[in-house]
Amino acid sequence: MNNTAANTKQSGAALVVSLFILLVMTLIGVSSMQTTTMEEKMASNTREHQQAFEAAESALRAAEAHIEDDVTVTAGFDTTGSDGHYDNSVQELWRTLGWDNTDSLADSSYTSTYGSAPAPRYIIEHYGSATTAIDKFNLGGYGTGAGGGDVELFRITARGTGANNQSPVFIQTYYGKIL
Repeated sequence: MNNTAANTKQSGAALVVSLFILLVMTLIGVSSMQTTTMEEKMASNTREHQQAFEAAESALRAAEAHIEDDVTVTAGFDTTGSDGHYDNSVQELWRTLGWDNTDSLADSSYTSTYGSAPAPRYIIEHYGSATTAIDKFNLGGYGTGAGGGDVELFRITARGTGANNQSPVFIQTYYGKIL
């Protein structure tokens, strides 16, 4: 039979080509898995940042409500800030602050829908009074119907974190109120 003679002439080229194709497919699969893993991490970080931003916005609104409802005098604003109220003697205080229970105020109305995220926190710094028309230039509308008086300026710094508490977001704004 001639089958034996035909088999001895085969050099295994199909095996080599098949192994090469398998190697290329394996490399494509590993590369795809690495890309997918990186995209998952990016999506997770984006979600975490968005959660932290929403929490900080909530704390910012709580601070504005706190100023509007509870701040009637500025005598309690000092350098210790044990109640979350500070004067403006320390520049960029929010960078060095511990953001624990004694240094800042918590937004007690905040409820996270993303797991066990801690309540966002905020501090309020009293910046002084806007006494002249030039100082009040960017504060149009404040004092309408409230009578005369100087506008007291406050800087609010809010800090929020996402569900894993590892990506803080800080938001700052200025707020004016006639006391």
